[in-house]
Amino acid sequence: MTSTKATPYKSHAFDADDRGDFLCARALGMLALGALFFSGPARAEDSYHWLQATADGWQARAITQSNACPAADIDGRAVAMTPRAGPGDDFPITVCAVTVPKGTRSLTIDGAPLRPPPERIDKALVIGDTGCRLKGIFVQDCNSSEAWPFRRIAETAAKFSPDIVIHVGDYHYRETACLPGMAGCAGSPHGDNWAAWRADFFEPGDALLRAAPLALVRGNHEICKRAGRGWTRTLSPLPLGDNPQCAEREPAYRVDIADPTLYILDTTEAEERTVVVEQAAFLRSQLAVAKDTPGPVWYAFHKPIFSLFRSRIGETIGINETLAAAAHDTIPASVQAILSGHLHAFEALSFREDRPAQFIVGVGGTAMDPRIPANFDGATIGEATVAQGRGVAATFGFATFERGDGEWIVTDYDAEATPRLRCHLRGRRLDCE
Repeated sequence: MTSTKATPYKSHAFDADDRGDFLCARALGMLALGALFFSGPARAEDSYHWLQATADGWQARAITQSNACPAADIDGRAVAMTPRAGPGDDFPITVCAVTVPKGTRSLTIDGAPLRPPPERIDKALVIGDTGCRLKGIFVQDCNSSEAWPFRRIAETAAKFSPDIVIHVGDYHYRETACLPGMAGCAGSPHGDNWAAWRADFFEPGDALLRAAPLALVRGNHEICKRAGRGWTRTLSPLPLGDNPQCAEREPAYRVDIADPTLYILDTTEAEERTVVVEQAAFLRSQLAVAKDTPGPVWYAFHKPIFSLFRSRIGETIGINETLAAAAHDTIPASVQAILSGHLHAFEALSFREDRPAQFIVGVGGTAMDPRIPANFDGATIGEATVAQGRGVAATFGFATFERGDGEWIVTDYDAEATPRLRCHLRGRRLDCE
């Protein structure tokens, strides 16, 4: 492939203030979708349970409409869950939490079993960008399992019995009301409130919540001015006080697993089009978090540093300028892979320079980016040159990372669990079939 110079992209292709004929055509195509599929009856009572990594270790959480927290049982011992966040404006729920020690053998919340913290990671499942887009004229048919298949994906992926589920961010997409006369999204809630969070993530994703412990990355849709209240109450790794407040920046933290060591970083504010010096200083400290950690290390953060997106006129774009500036000579040599979302496609890239491999798994349900190249070997993205680059466009699904003999086997699956691309990660290098 002829080397192609890449330029910055702004907040991936679907933000409502973007302009382009292909976006308008896609929006009109979505408006024309007529197939309705209602994905099952609503629960009589909102009740969700899961185990997630936090800045303070593993924590079981529960959501209930009752003011009382459900009962927890850890290794046969009753342990009280305590309120993390009580009912508040637009959130008529109680979020409860309890610390779960590493080495726990059995865990139940309100009698329902959850997988305890993993002793070892042999299979990781990665998914991202899962919500249903409602923003201005950019509309998905949220009532259709074909146009928005997150529930199907979650139920299919849960059957893989992973040791951990890594969500690379962007859970909440229902920002504005469904357009009048649109049957495909009629009745959808919207805004940063429990009804929209429930519809976008908790209800359709319930199978994944119960399938395995979670490591959750904050996406740019979960920043404070977008869906920060719901993120802060339910999924943030940070502890809360009596008056939950959204944090503009969340510090990097280490997930309590080993081989690989996994760090979760917050890159939500990173400006793509130009270098913002003040942001770069914070992000530099984030990207250096594993400087004293022996390898192998994986980083998970939402916005990728180097990626490929092909626009309508053939221009190749993809560098995040602020992250690239922050990453220059900063990322420790122990970091072998970076897991991200943000682009709505699957990408796997390794570089001629000594950089971590980059994976993008933004395929969990929101509207797809259709013009990702299948092969972009030799492409130049800022100061990085792609040694091997593969992409899968317009295909909803998820990815697995399975331990092999001296390697990780990375497989991109569609919503029906059909493999679309398989790569072998050895150190920082990729070999894709």
